Amino acid sequence: MGTSQGWKAEFSIKDIFTTCRDFYHNYAYFIATYREINKNIGNVCNRIRDKYGRNHDGNNSFFGPCTKLAYYLHRIKPIKENERIHYCNFFMYELNLEVKNKVKTEYSIDTVHDALVKEYQGVGVDVRDVCKGYVSKMDDDVIDIFTKFHDLYFNFKYLKINYNNRLRIDEYVNKCVNIYEEIIRKEKKAYNNFVQKELDIFKREFHKYKQKNPFKCDDKLMNHSLIIPPVNESYALIGDIDSPVTWTSTGVLFFAILIIIFIYTAYGSYLRPGKRKLKYMWNRKNKKHYELMNLFEESQKNIIQNKHNILYNSVD
Repeated sequence: MGTSQGWKAEFSIKDIFTTCRDFYHNYAYFIATYREINKNIGNVCNRIRDKYGRNHDGNNSFFGPCTKLAYYLHRIKPIKENERIHYCNFFMYELNLEVKNKVKTEYSIDTVHDALVKEYQGVGVDVRDVCKGYVSKMDDDVIDIFTKFHDLYFNFKYLKINYNNRLRIDEYVNKCVNIYEEIIRKEKKAYNNFVQKELDIFKREFHKYKQKNPFKCDDKLMNHSLIIPPVNESYALIGDIDSPVTWTSTGVLFFAILIIIFIYTAYGSYLRPGKRKLKYMWNRKNKKHYELMNLFEESQKNIIQNKHNILYNSVD
């Protein structure tokens, strides 16, 4: 399973509170998986709840998490191991949280995990090694960090959902700002580099969304870290690539450079013969055009004069 310090290097929140969380809580997938795997999971989870759970009924029962964790592990098992890390990070967080809140205190995370996969296997659902290497690596500090990022992404999600509601925008922006500041202030110990990286990722996502969907922030928030745009020139260029101002400025700069090259550099003398040739061709073309126009006008005059003569003679 490796050392705790080695595991911290693999610590990542990428996709956990977007893709993985939605996958875990998706009711449609839950029902579909229920049909796929042995329906005796319900009986298994009744036994687990009775032995390890603090409460037997309601939202505080361990029965619900027991069934959902089984279905979740079953669905992510076919995913390649190197692509499964984010799903396992979420599983690890969710299991720790549920055990902490709903399981008797004398049972450790490892004990509950091993009991779960053993019971699952007993009814034909083999998920023993799907996320085993991640189970015992999350301490209280990590759970707290995960929970704050969970809340951060949750409020960001609802900020985007309510993009037309001014009051709700203010509410969710304030929540994002406050949670972001809480994470910054938190004593992160050995996790500092990882957490700062994740904060930077979220900040870029936040400003990318804000740029495409502008909203006015309360003046009191303007000096908060999340609201201050990221100092990253490459991101600024990418973020502004769709702006008409950017394209116009780029076009003007391009032609200005061409003019400077033409007038002040050796390349200009190389290009001038070509310019004279083009000018000669243009003048020649214009001359032919004027000759044709004169010929056309002369023909028109002759036709009109002939018609006039015919009419005049017929009257005579």
